[in-house]
Amino acid sequence: MTNHSTRPTRFGWPIVIAVILVMIVISLIIPEVRASVSAWLGLSVAPSNQMPAVQVTLVAITPSTPVGAAPLAVALPTLRQTNAAPTEVTSPTALQTLVSSGTPLDFSQLATQIGWDILTPNFLPDGYHFQSAYDDTNQNMLVLTYLVTRLLPGATDPSLTSSETITLLQSQKNDFIPMQIAPNTNVTDIQVNGRPAAYTVGGWDTEFVKDNTAPNGGKMVSSWRNDLPVKNLYWQIGKIYFALITADEAVSQQELIDMASSIGR
Repeated sequence: MTNHSTRPTRFGWPIVIAVILVMIVISLIIPEVRASVSAWLGLSVAPSNQMPAVQVTLVAITPSTPVGAAPLAVALPTLRQTNAAPTEVTSPTALQTLVSSGTPLDFSQLATQIGWDILTPNFLPDGYHFQSAYDDTNQNMLVLTYLVTRLLPGATDPSLTSSETITLLQSQKNDFIPMQIAPNTNVTDIQVNGRPAAYTVGGWDTEFVKDNTAPNGGKMVSSWRNDLPVKNLYWQIGKIYFALITADEAVSQQELIDMASSIGR
């Protein structure tokens, strides 16, 4: 009698565990659930697939930028904009100082100003070099841009070129666009230096939506689109959140992982 009473218990636990594993696998197929799992790993998920556009005030970080210089009000280069209302540039001279020599700045001198030790990659995809650095004073986010210029396919004239960029974002928080993904984002969980990370293809499409009841006749709205050919890689080092973003078809997922893995080493 004793043997018969213990047998169901002994064989019941493997069945329960198997059912739980099947439920987890099925749930991860659903994008919303995958986003929730990634959020638990440190990835921030926006409340909706459509969000009010964040206000961005960028200050060019260059050796010649004086303390207290007027900010430059522009849109982040990582956000696609369509039908957007004209953007007022509050400081044309700040834009002129953004012209880069191609040499990275000595970010160690800016740690006090930014609020953390700035980390930069030791590996870049072929042809890329440092272009510029911005400080988003509204979100306290650093925006580093890397640039490559290539000849157009089949072109023999050296003046016929096209340029692509990789944008590296870093901040002490990730509860705002573009550090967030949307609930319907297709997320691939990966690793960067053995730590949880997330890879996505898509982007926030920001456009001006007319609204006669709004003070300016409308508002800027960001909508996540999975069909945009933009590669995104999100991860965290210590208390700093990072995002690598590019629309360059020549840059692979593995190259973004290699670039992210070289940061902080």
